[in-house]
Amino acid sequence: MKTLKLMPVALALALFLVPVSFAQQPTPTASPNQPDTITERNFRNKVFQVKYRDPNSLSNALHALGSGFKGSMISHNAEFRTITVRDFPENLAIMEEAIKRLDTPAAPRPNIELHFHVLIASNAGTSTPDMPAELKDVLTQLRQTLNYRNYDLVASIVQRLTETREILQGSGVAEFPALNPGTSNIPTPYEYYLRNVSLIANVAGAPTVQINEFTFKTTTAVEQSRIQTALNLKDGEKVVVGTATLRNRALVLVLTANVLK
Repeated sequence: MKTLKLMPVALALALFLVPVSFAQQPTPTASPNQPDTITERNFRNKVFQVKYRDPNSLSNALHALGSGFKGSMISHNAEFRTITVRDFPENLAIMEEAIKRLDTPAAPRPNIELHFHVLIASNAGTSTPDMPAELKDVLTQLRQTLNYRNYDLVASIVQRLTETREILQGSGVAEFPALNPGTSNIPTPYEYYLRNVSLIANVAGAPTVQINEFTFKTTTAVEQSRIQTALNLKDGEKVVVGTATLRNRALVLVLTANVLK
């Protein structure tokens, strides 16, 4: 009789425990490598046209304005002068405003005008009678410094340029005085090179023309000369760039720089 009374109780307990055991089973979770499809769908693409500035520089400046989310992108094309962006619409709007502020024409830089005066110094003959007035004070200093009495102006050159890192070059023919009395002048080819020309301000704030590399050379069948140096020229300043010995005489180069505003 006692055994018959226990069987219904055990059966009831078993039926009560079954649903509890099913409720404790783990639920499936998303894979950590699954792409964020919601973010991808919210992205938009836009191509910006660059008019004045360097697309590469502008593209670098825009990176800080991006969302940084996986799938966002900023790239530039130098040939077509474009910047392509993939990001959220609000980030695109911020970048568009930044490009409007940054992509503006650069302030025009002043032109630089260089005057070259090529002189031949010697103790023979007489000085050029029609020497430019701007050289008279220079000639006084040269006669006090060099062991030559007479100076002939053999070439005057004007070179106008703007700031550049490229190599600028020029050439021509100077008329060197004859080596012997009664003979004709000697046509003498010359070349000059300028590299990395920039406009800076000196300690007083005045404009100064800086030339990192300057070369002037002449060539004839019997002699050659070369003057090579780096220069800092104040606006309107006349400078004896250098001298080169030619047998019993010398080549003297005087250079003046003017900043045209």
